[in-house]
Amino acid sequence: MRLPLALVLAITACHAAPATPTAPAPARAPLTLTYLGVAGWQLEADGHTLLLDPYFSRPDLDGPVVPDAAAIAARTPPRVDAILIGHSHVDHLLDAPTIARATGAQLIGSASTAAVARASGVPDDQIVTVKGGEDYQFDGWSVRVLPSLHSALDAKHTFGGALAGPATLPMGFADYAEGGTFAYLVRLGGHQILLLSTANFIERELAGLRPDVAIVATGLRQEIYDYTCRLLHAVGDPPRVFATHFDDWRGPAVDAPLDDDLRGFLGEVAACAPGTVAAVPGHFQSVTIR
Repeated sequence: MRLPLALVLAITACHAAPATPTAPAPARAPLTLTYLGVAGWQLEADGHTLLLDPYFSRPDLDGPVVPDAAAIAARTPPRVDAILIGHSHVDHLLDAPTIARATGAQLIGSASTAAVARASGVPDDQIVTVKGGEDYQFDGWSVRVLPSLHSALDAKHTFGGALAGPATLPMGFADYAEGGTFAYLVRLGGHQILLLSTANFIERELAGLRPDVAIVATGLRQEIYDYTCRLLHAVGDPPRVFATHFDDWRGPAVDAPLDDDLRGFLGEVAACAPGTVAAVPGHFQSVTIR
């Protein structure tokens, strides 16, 4: 005997598992973002401070490369929860171990990053080595580690490597191997912030993310097919975008007029995602989002 469809549906509904309650969205606290130059950022909310790729030293890169202790001390906040390293090139990693030792911050990055940190005297209990795919909860904030790609250097002919063994410091510029590249999705103070510190990405790793803020590297993006539009659409055309890694990382931290490349990036955002507000930050200038 065949039951009427309406009765089958009613019986099924009665025996269905109860819906899983959805966790309430966390209350939003003011989020302050400060551009540190090169690919560096400081994120502050709800009593927590995170750094991405802080690089204050800007030393001479022609010989052994040594952090500038005075420059680091002048810019390092008194309390840092964690330092996220996108990859292990010198302009992303050099200063991070010094900051970690001074503040007790967790230093999060690749095995190459961890090797340099250990050689710099950072204790093992402050080093979090990641491979990509991790989604870690910390006290009051969390971070999803996204496998990513470095920008296409040397017209796509340079492929990054990793440190072959323990680091011996000081190293030269070329010794700071890429070590693998990550993007990060930080959840802090009720906000979600996507951090891409070099101009490339893996689209499937970003698909479905919905950050309220995306910090996006712009240099060499022209080497990547439809970089700006694909990136923005993959993450739902976020309300706010900030450019990063656009300044002269070999020179001092100086604000300069927008060049054609940055104007082009702002134009791409406006054309691809008219509802997205894009900005080019000034060095050590802060923006607060509520």
